Amino acid sequence: MKKILLTALLAFSITLSFAQEKNSWGIKGGLNYNSNGDLLNEASGIKENPKSNTGYHFGFYKKVQVLGFFLRPELVYTETSADYNGQELNLSKIDLPFNLGSGFIGPTYIFAGPSFQYILNGEFDSIDAQSGLKDITLGANFGIGLKLNKLALDLRYERGLNEKETRFVAQNVSDGVNIDLRPSQLILSLFIEL
Repeated sequence: MKKILLTALLAFSITLSFAQEKNSWGIKGGLNYNSNGDLLNEASGIKENPKSNTGYHFGFYKKVQVLGFFLRPELVYTETSADYNGQELNLSKIDLPFNLGSGFIGPTYIFAGPSFQYILNGEFDSIDAQSGLKDITLGANFGIGLKLNKLALDLRYERGLNEKETRFVAQNVSDGVNIDLRPSQLILSLFIEL
């Protein structure tokens, strides 16, 4: 009985703390551990899987409380890279995740939602992409976080959903490589409420 009463009191206090929390905005930044899809070499017909690399991101967010949940749109600049047998793919992009979340246990929260991405620039082994970059694509992400006063830390998994491929061809070469640009990444972010 005592455990049930303590659990109910804890749940009630968590609900009150979330109900009293105001809408907020702030900055965020962190690290990405990512890879993209397969590389197809046109000359040999060989497919290669990438090795995951670490990238980074930074941006802004707005958090709005709605009926015990929160909606958190973000505007984020992201740099990622993937390694294909010593040849590196570097991408810079703008990400727009729209996450819906809720308090979980104590100061933790869970969230999920769509993520839109727009690739600004792509370079493979110092060769610029020929096509396929300037489209908005859709992904999905979900994760868990920890909020302590004006700081929050969250870990999420993101996966690209749209087929997104680009072609890289060096000068004076007829064959090139096609790379699936859909991200598959773990993202660790620090949020600072302003």
